[in-house]
Amino acid sequence: MGNEIVWAPRLEHWYEVNRFTGNLPSEYQDKSLLEICDHLEASPRTYYFFEGTIKMWQGGDVKINTTEDAESIVSVYSTPKGRLKEIRKKTIRGLTSNAVASYWTEHLAKDVDDFPALEYLLENQTFEFDRGLFQKVIAQVGERGPPCICCPAVPLANLTIRYLGLLRTNVLLKKHSEKMTDLLEVLDDNNGRFLDAFKSSPVPIVNFDDNIDRNLFSPPMFTKYILPYYKKRTAELHAYGKLCTAHWDGKLTSLIQFAKETGLDGIECITPKPQGDVTLEEIQSALGEIVLLDGIPAITFLPWATDKELENFVHELLRLFLPHIILGVSDLIPPNADVRKIRLVRRLLNTFNA
Repeated sequence: MGNEIVWAPRLEHWYEVNRFTGNLPSEYQDKSLLEICDHLEASPRTYYFFEGTIKMWQGGDVKINTTEDAESIVSVYSTPKGRLKEIRKKTIRGLTSNAVASYWTEHLAKDVDDFPALEYLLENQTFEFDRGLFQKVIAQVGERGPPCICCPAVPLANLTIRYLGLLRTNVLLKKHSEKMTDLLEVLDDNNGRFLDAFKSSPVPIVNFDDNIDRNLFSPPMFTKYILPYYKKRTAELHAYGKLCTAHWDGKLTSLIQFAKETGLDGIECITPKPQGDVTLEEIQSALGEIVLLDGIPAITFLPWATDKELENFVHELLRLFLPHIILGVSDLIPPNADVRKIRLVRRLLNTFNA
């Protein structure tokens, strides 16, 4: 049993969107995500369930007001250092905010004048592992997969994606490098407090939720801001017996060469050609013995892709990456996927496992 190939497609987004829109297949209308995984003979990506086990407490004199309508989610943070506002746009009208389908259209910080308020917000956050909730989730998930949580992204990725946006991050790194360095250190300290809570927990795996993409981070930026962070944090967490993975779901031709230097034990969601920009051979060469989580392009699960294309891709993945692979979908199962193909992959793996 221990030598079987794990099949862990990320079904969360497919499930949430189709549940909300009423488009779940008839046999799954009244089933939970775990029940659907069981029926499809697929393992869940467990950070979806364990996410809330490390709780963030906002301290200091901070007032938060969040409003939500069918189109967007607006959050306003009032602090002694200033007022911050962010807007997230929903990708599907009316979808609830916890259904992992929104993106920032207005970031919290607009210029360096907002940094004192953002730093105050971050410096007054504390983190605590919730053992009671952990035990409840363990009882729910059972032995379907090892506990895993996502931690905040590396500081530069957090600035780029969440707090400032891509253009503003790059402009301010040039115009106000000292203030940006200070803000990056505040984010690093904030992440450290999260990871201190993780270290004291029985959760064995942490996933850096980084969305690495060469269109966001050039090689010089990666080697200056991201690679040292990976080296520091993976060494620190390995000393506590933890395993470290990261989410690299973008274009990677100029960045994947650094994978072996990161200290990561696994990298999820690397997307090969034709959907991504790296070949399977390039990924295998760059990763070496780092475990590849996922690897099958999401487009092969769309209704117009042939079964033969999917079968060929799975066979090639297994040929190149075994035993260093947890098979899944890069990046995730699309809402309009042909779910029958999830069973097809299981049948292929049953043949390998036999």
